[in-house]
Amino acid sequence: MAEVLLLDDFIDFQLVGVNSNFESSFQFVFQINQLFGTGFQRIKDLDILINNQEFLFPTFYWYDTYSKIDYHIIKNRPIQVDYQNKEVDLSQLFPADFPLISNYRSCNYVLKITGWDDEIDQLELPVKTNDFINKIEIYDIESISDAERLIF
Repeated sequence: MAEVLLLDDFIDFQLVGVNSNFESSFQFVFQINQLFGTGFQRIKDLDILINNQEFLFPTFYWYDTYSKIDYHIIKNRPIQVDYQNKEVDLSQLFPADFPLISNYRSCNYVLKITGWDDEIDQLELPVKTNDFINKIEIYDIESISDAERLIF
């Protein structure tokens, strides 16, 4: 009999929404690295194909060697992709403005945490609210309908 794999078997991470004054992901990550002593670095953007259109979400990565936890900061809104095709597509005339994770609609960044097996509220997060982080939202991963977008 074949083994059935469920999508839940691949979701081995937690998500935290972060709302910041910084729209620029570079400024945001720079400030986090300076203030909290983290080492986030830019990696390849998360690319998602929706209705045959590619959307890119800036992504930063840091591995905490002390706690053995992987952290990704992903901008919750896509950056504009310039297409060089000759076909007219009206969707390219307007900037895409939708959240990667709809539960965090009010947050402009998502913190993906991999390697933490206990409840997320028991983890000391590498960021805290301050002058440039207005809000941190924690949801149960099972209540987030589009969490599968972050399986990578």
